[in-house]
Amino acid sequence: MAILPILLVLLCVASVRATVGYAADDLSPPVGHFVVNKKPLIGKPEPCLLLDISAMFHVGYIKAHNNTRGMVSFPLPTTSVVSGDCSHLTDETHSHLNLKFNLNNGTEGVFGLNLTFERNIIFTHFSLSEATMKYTLVPELFPDAKNANATVSGKAKMSGKQFFYTHSNAFEPHSYLCDKTQSIDFDIPSLNAPKSTLSIHHVQVQPFYVPSSGKFSRPETCPEDITTTPGPNVTTPQPTPTPTPTPVIPVGHFALNDTKGNLCILLTVGVMFRVEYDDAKQNITRNATYVLPQDSTVGGGCDESKATIALSFSKGFNLTATFKTTGNKSFELVGASVGYVRTPDLFPNASMPGRAVKEVEQDASLFETDLGKSYLCKSLQYFDVGSTVKLEVVDLQVQPFAVKGRNFSEVSECAQDLPFTTTMMPIHNATTVPPVNTTTATMSPIGNATTVLAPNTTAATFLPIGNATIMTTPMKTPKPTTPPKEPPQGHFEVKDTKGHVCLLANMSLQFSVSYTKADKKKHIGLFDLPKTAHATGFCSSDNSSLTLTFHDGLFSVTFGFVTDKKVTGDSASRFNMSSIEVMYTELPSMFPGTSSPDARKHVSNNTLNMFSAASDKSYMCKSEVNITVSKDVTIMASQVQLQPFGVKSGKFSSAEECSQDTTGSNTVPVIIGVIVGVIVVVVFVAYIVVKRSKARPQKFTIVN
Repeated sequence: MAILPILLVLLCVASVRATVGYAADDLSPPVGHFVVNKKPLIGKPEPCLLLDISAMFHVGYIKAHNNTRGMVSFPLPTTSVVSGDCSHLTDETHSHLNLKFNLNNGTEGVFGLNLTFERNIIFTHFSLSEATMKYTLVPELFPDAKNANATVSGKAKMSGKQFFYTHSNAFEPHSYLCDKTQSIDFDIPSLNAPKSTLSIHHVQVQPFYVPSSGKFSRPETCPEDITTTPGPNVTTPQPTPTPTPTPVIPVGHFALNDTKGNLCILLTVGVMFRVEYDDAKQNITRNATYVLPQDSTVGGGCDESKATIALSFSKGFNLTATFKTTGNKSFELVGASVGYVRTPDLFPNASMPGRAVKEVEQDASLFETDLGKSYLCKSLQYFDVGSTVKLEVVDLQVQPFAVKGRNFSEVSECAQDLPFTTTMMPIHNATTVPPVNTTTATMSPIGNATTVLAPNTTAATFLPIGNATIMTTPMKTPKPTTPPKEPPQGHFEVKDTKGHVCLLANMSLQFSVSYTKADKKKHIGLFDLPKTAHATGFCSSDNSSLTLTFHDGLFSVTFGFVTDKKVTGDSASRFNMSSIEVMYTELPSMFPGTSSPDARKHVSNNTLNMFSAASDKSYMCKSEVNITVSKDVTIMASQVQLQPFGVKSGKFSSAEECSQDTTGSNTVPVIIGVIVGVIVVVVFVAYIVVKRSKARPQKFTIVN
């Protein structure tokens, strides 16, 4: 009979243990898999944040009857409701994940864990930047709680620590992986509650550059998981594995003839391909890396307004670029495509091996250059093609129209190459591409076009780099210039998901940016919004956005517009610009002597109320208007006409003028009228005085 009380005690303890949750020394809780999705403007939602986590909460609280401290432990449920905000865009610096759950079979009260991830300004690594927890002191879970049913929140102690620190970028994305237990402590300032802890037993997280497949990229293991295994007790040193060298990007020279045998495209370029694919064996996402061979076969076709060059190599691999003229004054790259085959040597363990894939990028709108000139950018540039291909492009020079002779015409340099100026300057008499020897060329017909391969030259100097040969030629350095006094006015459009224009904008913008030189002194960098900036955005019934990206994606400005029906009561609503965000890069060419060259900067102002007009009209302001974004960034806007709502047939509605224009138009005529009136009165008075003085009889005094 003595065993019965023992059994009753054990049952009682087990029941309490089941109610409260896991104890601190329990085995690891189950792993939950959570995904945050982002819905693009077009298409289905795509994953943008992945988290696998096994975690235990240890929550301290104050008991009512004796003010002693109690501790309750419970796991993070795998059924937690997930939400958050993140993006695939490269200008996003934060990702957020929120987990909400209830305990004890639906006990009332909200429990939650919020995690914020941040990456540095040059997007080379990420880490956990903020964590908060929330819980309710429900009596069933917190017996004898002093503040029963009160909701408590706490913030993680992050000072001096970098949780989940991981190296990751757009071309080599990684996830963070750790199987060693790590703890995050939370301060609970309210209710004088004791410290609470989140004990993480396993975590794998990827808050940026999530593959479209929804699978983790290659993990970067936490230092705690990396252990050194003792070697055998022998004196023979163990061989050190040779690191895989980074491939050198060879630069090739390519030319294309038209149907008459005349050169119509000249191209010099070095390209590295990084192609994302799924490793079916290890269930992770990898990158296949290869370069564009210098002996690639050239094909394509040219006419007066469109030129396409296709570079083919191996079997099934190719790179195609399409250029078009714009208004018979300039040309630009409008589209590109990349074809590849999942061969075992480049794509080991790939799902669907041997499959041919083609990725297409349309509406690129890059490299705008005056007709008769060539575009030159020796700096390294990055481009996305479709959802799986990223390109690293170096030493690019291209001329798709008005090719004269066998050399490039004068060049316009990209912003990254310019040492002192913000505008593209011509370099005259440059001879950067050798003459093409058509008599020894290999001809590869595609349609009616013929291709010219293997150009020969004697004027260039060849510098060997590994097994690659790069050709260099002398160039003249452009003279520094200042930005034009009047920034060019651009016309920009945003289309909805049906292809209809839903936002129109005409504007001239000049940016004034304060920056620090190496001498610790502040200086001002000025640059204009090019009229060729690439416009993107979205439209809805009460929110619209316009993003203008320029200088090869290194700069952007985003305007946010809202409607407010309360402005005029029951009458028509009005819109205004409520926010502005500026992303820029401190290029030495635009910020001479900067102490932080190539640093990415991000500023915003979400408290604006500008550019207001009735929602069925457009806003117009020809006068100069200053927009303060931050203490370091201001924008001078002029020649502005905006319509973010109610666009019909792709045209502006009637305009509502700004007060600056209205005041100016009324004041000037009034002032001129007053001046003219005063002059008339003065002349008239003078005339009367003179006339009367002549008509008055003269009096003489006789002096004896």
